[in-house]
Amino acid sequence: MSLAKLKEEEEFVYNVLLAEKPINKQIELYKEIASNYDESFNQTRDSRILDVGAGTGRSGKLLNLLGYKNVDALDGCEEMLHHSQKLTNVYKNFITALVVVDQELPIAENTYDVALMSGSASPAHIDVAAYKQIIRVVKPGNLNWFIIINYELLKGGIVGWIVEDSDTCEKLSSRFHNNNYIRTLQKFVDEGLWMPLDGYNPKRVPNATLLKPADIFFYKVLK
Repeated sequence: MSLAKLKEEEEFVYNVLLAEKPINKQIELYKEIASNYDESFNQTRDSRILDVGAGTGRSGKLLNLLGYKNVDALDGCEEMLHHSQKLTNVYKNFITALVVVDQELPIAENTYDVALMSGSASPAHIDVAAYKQIIRVVKPGNLNWFIIINYELLKGGIVGWIVEDSDTCEKLSSRFHNNNYIRTLQKFVDEGLWMPLDGYNPKRVPNATLLKPADIFFYKVLK
């Protein structure tokens, strides 16, 4: 998406769509734009995405349904990837590697527009200190908030994940004790590697794994 188009969409969202107005005026606006609403955001789905801890491909299947076709699968368990390889046109490449603190992933830096984790940020999985390895392979980005609302989140420079709520994590793993998880995320902020996106640092959702609460994080990669 060009910078001019980005500015055009920002102008529409902030100054028209989200501008304070009576509800009847808002409904009239939606009536006017209903036929070309999706097209007005030029929602391309060409971002290169790394599914971190892809496993059997559950997240990949969802991304595929949303129209994202440029997705690679990364997992430390080759047997899990064997199952995701059976999916049709969900992933382009399959990478068997562990995300650990002291070893770079076998991926060039700034390769991906987006990295996502669903399940792999949980206790007994990827250590928060190793997130730096994920940051390294994601391109710096300059996203605006409205793009996230309209599913243009996956355009560039984003690392996002979901993890069980803090109380559950502390019960399951010492890595989450003494606020270590949040302090490590902030350490990467202080180092200028990324910055949190407002509203997702974290955002609590009520019904995630086993219908229990979970936290969603999104960070914008800076370098």
